[in-house]
Amino acid sequence: MATPRSSSAEPAAFSVTVSDITTSPLEEQGMQRANSTTPFNQAGPGLDKASPEKAGTWHTDEHELDDPKAKDNVAVVGQSHSGRGAGSSLAQVLKAFLTEGHTAWDSFLSNASSSIGQVILTYPYQMALMGVIPAIIVAIGVGLLNYYTLWLLIVLYLERKRFMIKRGSWYDTTDSNGYERRSSVTQFHDIIGFFMGKWFGLLAELLTGLYILGVAIAQIVASAGSQYSIDQHYNKLQWGLILGVVILAFGLLPSFRSVRLLNIIALCGTNYSCLYFFIYAAKHGIQLGAFTRGPQSAQGFFLGAAVIGAGGHSIQMEMMDAMRQSRKMTKVSFFSWCWNIVLLLPHSIAIVLAFPNLILSQANVYSILPDSGWKHASVWIMLIHNISAFTLHTNPLLYMWERLIRTHHHPWYIRLPSRIPVLAVIWLLSLALPFYGTVNSLFNVLTTGFTAFILPCAAFNWHYRTKERRDNCPVRIPWPLNKWNWKPLFCLNFFLMAFFFSTSAVTGLVYAIQKLISNIHTFHVFAPCYQCPQKSVHVGL
Repeated sequence: MATPRSSSAEPAAFSVTVSDITTSPLEEQGMQRANSTTPFNQAGPGLDKASPEKAGTWHTDEHELDDPKAKDNVAVVGQSHSGRGAGSSLAQVLKAFLTEGHTAWDSFLSNASSSIGQVILTYPYQMALMGVIPAIIVAIGVGLLNYYTLWLLIVLYLERKRFMIKRGSWYDTTDSNGYERRSSVTQFHDIIGFFMGKWFGLLAELLTGLYILGVAIAQIVASAGSQYSIDQHYNKLQWGLILGVVILAFGLLPSFRSVRLLNIIALCGTNYSCLYFFIYAAKHGIQLGAFTRGPQSAQGFFLGAAVIGAGGHSIQMEMMDAMRQSRKMTKVSFFSWCWNIVLLLPHSIAIVLAFPNLILSQANVYSILPDSGWKHASVWIMLIHNISAFTLHTNPLLYMWERLIRTHHHPWYIRLPSRIPVLAVIWLLSLALPFYGTVNSLFNVLTTGFTAFILPCAAFNWHYRTKERRDNCPVRIPWPLNKWNWKPLFCLNFFLMAFFFSTSAVTGLVYAIQKLISNIHTFHVFAPCYQCPQKSVHVGL
């Protein structure tokens, strides 16, 4: 059990953080706190090759990188150290059950919710652009590669965490009871910058911000289009104004530990909607000949692949910080990916086979479905999921903003209002660029090739280029990647870097920009009703 500091220690200002963790056993052995952390790729005080320990390479059992799980050692977010004792009130217990998220289960919910959200609405359209068979290959193949690069980042995360614990800089604040806590949040660009240097860290931060911005815009655009499909009293632009206010309010939730209930509702909604899409398509009847159709064009293939093969690790590092057993993130990510594939592919294939021509003109699947009670229920529950995905994705972006304007260590009543300018920009862009499928493709090709593949592979290869560091890796590298001094692993990483740079970062980006220019020329910015369909004549379920 951690020993509190003396009562004379000045209590830290209250703030709701992503990770509230007590002092680790390693720190209790008398390690000195470091004023700053020195990246591995830079020479700094105390980092030399003469001593493996000073060089940041030492052996640590990976279980020692887990945070303490005993409830008497861990304070509840926003409560005192004794807030979870036997005498806790029913309200406190209920609040913790509904909003407190620090387990592998919570991370699974967050991963699954953040990965599918509004994308289930445009997946059939993107699949029709690519062709069913190529889309299935890309979804599974690129998805597995995306999982592989996330595993690389998890290894680097544990390496960085071990280094910071060793130097005594992992825990950076003290609560009112004198217990050491971690108030900082680990983000994707922190990992890249730590191992590759400041400028690569800034590049990663810029790309992550752009990716999150695109996802946030898509949530509002999708919600407006979906709502219009069941209520034409307002056009899509007006629905964007109305629903934008509602969705943006959830950007003021302080952390991932506040969205457990929202995630559960969101995932139930996604399951219901996918099942509804599949049943309706099956009842309508499918055209088997559409299964063998190829891509509509080279542009259509790359724009579809940008969404169907989309990855990115913009929020996984924050999720690991929120977990008490961060090493479980590998299994959590794999099962959440399997969950998403099972949800996304069947309904998308069914819709494309049922409406092979009609779906090519509508980026939002609701636009081709008839009005019915089933559809209304799906639209409203998907709105909840869009809110959940918006909250999960914007949290890292808003924390970047807090760090930029230096409000991230202030009390919540200063931190949260400081987010409003960023939320306002997201709202404005969602109204100006309501081109649903195009926005999804553009931001994906602009960012995910780098954030999902190029930067993780480059950081891993750069850091583990020496035998000393490979020998002290916190995770055992599996066969056959560990053969011949990890040469198979390094070669695979270099191949992924070259492949995704040429296909996504170059070719896909050119096509996405061309499509955006075409949309603006045809519909103009602030289009009141982009892709508004004629009223359907189908009979509902």
